[in-house]
Amino acid sequence: MYQSARFPTILASSLLSTLMFSSTAFGSETANRVLTSSAEKFEAVQPAVQPSVSPIPPVKQLKVKPAVAALYEYDTVPLGDRQPLLMVHGLHGEFHKSFRWTKVIKHIKEDQELDKQFKIYFARYSTSDKLEKTVPELRNVIAKLYALSNNKPITMMALSMGGNVAYEAFSDKDTEEKIKLFMAFGVPFHGSPLFSTSWLQYGVYKNICFPWTRIDHSIAYSIYFKRNSVLMTDLRWDNADTSVPEIGKYRSRLPFGPKGTLTVADSENRNLLALNARPINKKKIIAYGGYLLNPYLMPKAQRFIESNIMAPYTFITLKVPSHFAAEHPVLRMLNREITTVVCSPTATEKAKTKYVYGLNDGITPLQSALCLPNSVIGSVPLSKESDIANIKSLTDVRTARVFRNIDHLTFIDGYKPLTGTHNLKDQLNPSEGTHRIFDWIALDLKRSLEDQSKLATEGESKTSTQKTETD
Repeated sequence: MYQSARFPTILASSLLSTLMFSSTAFGSETANRVLTSSAEKFEAVQPAVQPSVSPIPPVKQLKVKPAVAALYEYDTVPLGDRQPLLMVHGLHGEFHKSFRWTKVIKHIKEDQELDKQFKIYFARYSTSDKLEKTVPELRNVIAKLYALSNNKPITMMALSMGGNVAYEAFSDKDTEEKIKLFMAFGVPFHGSPLFSTSWLQYGVYKNICFPWTRIDHSIAYSIYFKRNSVLMTDLRWDNADTSVPEIGKYRSRLPFGPKGTLTVADSENRNLLALNARPINKKKIIAYGGYLLNPYLMPKAQRFIESNIMAPYTFITLKVPSHFAAEHPVLRMLNREITTVVCSPTATEKAKTKYVYGLNDGITPLQSALCLPNSVIGSVPLSKESDIANIKSLTDVRTARVFRNIDHLTFIDGYKPLTGTHNLKDQLNPSEGTHRIFDWIALDLKRSLEDQSKLATEGESKTSTQKTETD
């Protein structure tokens, strides 16, 4: 964490930014020591060579903002017959050892098949810079890795904001051809209402009654947005579902209370809307999305119990830890803020609930994480658990996965809520059983290897057939 506890009563204010798109750093030293026998044996028979990619810099050097995106390798073992696996971090990941991929790396290195097949690389870039700068930089990193790997197709995985940078880079045909598979974890492809300043503040203005709480939330978000302005400019909601209401000016009578001007023209993200309308090869994308359970997904009677009778318990387990910047409680708080954002009458009527974004992981609405087409988001609601089955046939990515009762960081730290479980079922593909989140990632990586092997076999068979016909 970066911030001190000087402002513990302002919803941890800017400390929200440290939890976004990040994971805890526990076990990083252990993970960096893990090199399985396959890699060690390979190294033993290889001649000593000068590394062409730099190893991860010391933690002290990582505290300095990178001027330009750079490529790093996890281990110094030559690539050999392995394939490049590029990891793209999320917000503020550039300042942490292993760029907060520690637990994912550990799981991959402990799996002999994956360790034998993949060599891990990292793209480090400045998450405080706008995408217009970081996207071309990432394209250069991908091109460099592709060349250094003797033109081997790259498997890329990205977390949240890193996925937005990667997706826009991937939209370039030349870059896309260098990518074999793109795994996206909780990526706000369509942005998030959380990053739409006036819209979120209007929700605080309309939904929070207690004066101090209203001021508390309003100041916290004002500080947060000021320190992470790139989120407002590049990742606010694209409004493909026409949910942003036309309100105009609003102002709380309280000092430091929420105020602003909420209009569709100023709030919607036209750049993301246009990007998501472009013809992009989504058949290379595996999109992971998740959502936290909250009272607004419950029947009215249960919601009353949760919101009133259980209020003291919620205060102790949720609000108090949030004010001390505990990452997962803050995500639960943000989950409720996104759920209760005030939407247009058209959107609420279509969703048959005023909680249009009830399915979110504390950062990203589910419809955004699944990279759904603009037309689907604009016509098919995804607000209640019963809506999930309706969108399976409407996804256009290679594989879309939905996990129940997880938050934005579960993808990289394996966290489960108190009422959750480590053994997760993909709500879109329930026949595939239950697995831990890291096992789901391993499963999809292994399937990509099987698909590659199958394509290679088919290619050899076709060549052999053509040769026989010629003879």
